[in-house]
Order: sequence, then C-alpha cells, then structure tokens
Amino acid sequence: MRRVLAIDMGGTKTAAGVVDEAGRVLSKRTVPTPRENPRAAVEAMAALSRELLSEAGPVESAGLALPGIVDRARGVLVRSASSGWTEVPFQAMVSEALGLPVASENDVNACALAEARFGGGAGMDCFFWMTISTGIGGAVYSGGRIVGGPMSGEVGHLVVNPGGTPCGCGNRGCLEAEAAGPAWRRRALELMGGVPDAQADAAARVVDARTVAGGARTGDPLCLRVVEDCARPLAAGLAAVFNLLDPDAVFLGGGVAEAFDLLAPILRRELPPLVLLGEDRPLPVLKSSLGYDAALVGAAVPALFPYSS
Repeated sequence: MRRVLAIDMGGTKTAAGVVDEAGRVLSKRTVPTPRENPRAAVEAMAALSRELLSEAGPVESAGLALPGIVDRARGVLVRSASSGWTEVPFQAMVSEALGLPVASENDVNACALAEARFGGGAGMDCFFWMTISTGIGGAVYSGGRIVGGPMSGEVGHLVVNPGGTPCGCGNRGCLEAEAAGPAWRRRALELMGGVPDAQADAAARVVDARTVAGGARTGDPLCLRVVEDCARPLAAGLAAVFNLLDPDAVFLGGGVAEAFDLLAPILRRELPPLVLLGEDRPLPVLKSSLGYDAALVGAAVPALFPYSS
C-alpha cells in the first residue's frame, strides 16, 4: 500500500506522520514550531521528518499543510496571520531539504480533503468544513474538490456582531473574535469580574476553552453561560454558510469542536430561525470523525491523490 510523509505546520506545533492511502496515520511525531523565521521552520520540519522516516521507512512523496493563505499552484504561503510571514516558497524549500516531491495546501482545505476522502464527507457532493481553534477557518468542498480562490472559506472574518470584539484582522465582531478558543477565555474572565480577587486570579491562570467546557459539563453556571455566549455567534456564522451554500452538511473540527456535545443543543435551537426555511429542512452540523489528525491526514491527500485539490 502506498505511503507518504505528511507534515502539518501549525502556529504552535508541527506534526509529521506517515500516512497510507487508506488515511491511516502509521506513525507520528511533533515538535514546537519555530517562530523566528521560515528557514528555521523548514529545518525543524526536515529534522523531524528524517527522524520519523529513519524508523518508519521510505515514502514516495510528501504533503504539506500550511496555516494561512496558500497559492497551491506555486506552493507558496502567501500570508500567515499567525506568523506574519509572506510569500514563503515552503513547498520548494521542504522538497529541497528532504529530497522528495512535495505537494502543499492550506491546512483547513487539507482538513476538508481528508473529510471527503476518509471521513463523514465521503459521498457528499457539497459540504463546508469549519475549524474552530485559536482562530476559525473554513473550506468549501464541492464537485470533488476545494472550490474558490486562495481566500475562499474565510468564514472567521464574517462579521456576526457589528462593533463587537476587536479582531486580529482589524475589524470588530468577526466570528473568530466572538467564538474561537480565545473568546471562550475572554468571556470567562469577563464573567469572573464578580468573583473574589484571589479566587479569580487562580482561575485566570488556567482558564481556556477546554477548562470552560469541563466546567460546563459539571453544571457550573459561569461555564454554561460562556458556552451559550460563544455558541450564539457561531450559529450566526453557520447560518450564513447554509444560506449561501446550502451544503449537504457542515463539519466542525479543531480543539473547540471537542466541546460539540455542549454546542450541539444550542446550535439546534439557534440555527433554524436564522436560515431560510430553516424550520422545515435539516441543517446537519456534524463533528468531524477525524479528530486531531484531520490536518495531518489532509496534508497527505494532495500527495496521494494529486488532482483532489
């Protein structure tokens, strides 16, 4: 069975794995992503990959998932908001470092490709993938490929609360600013304003989306309020997707999607009134079946199936 090297370069960590044509991750390793410059990031990817392949054996090619706007035809990271890097030819750099042919793709697009090949999107004509993590990104899959230009699917910068929370893009009230992981932390800290200082200070050091979700599952009122306050703008963003695309489904991935059990009941309540004829038709919002390896498996898809993207 064919095997390729898959590399997912994230904003904070880089993962490398050997993935076969059935979408199975046969082995995997991770390291922190160097932030000083692109060359350091390539050197880290190369060292990690060589270490992995020394144990896993040879592969025929490599696939690379990159965070930001990617020109897949040129293999160039056009712009990454997380690092500030622009016009970086990562595909050629990684290929030279490893001596392998490399195919590259935006990380969220890669997730959608993996969902289509190996997950719940198999057999669907059109679906939307949404990653909810430190930021929010999206990808439109239709007719067997990712559709649109390099900036298509940027649902995270859809304004859902005009005049709301400042966003890194320079606007206010974007979906990313109102519903991504940092929004859960920010809203929790806002609500903790009435908590005694010593207790609040201790909680502030550990609060994030995961701890909020854990508290909500135990019935903590503050945590339940945070989930509610972040799920409502998420519903508004999803409504825009359904109204614009009428997809077969929307798949949610990323760290915040691990709280799907908490989000789903709120989305089922909030979403239908916002969608045309939403009360009379299904609006499938599903958690990805691929878990945290979605981008890693997705990175392998353009290498395994070159015409999939």
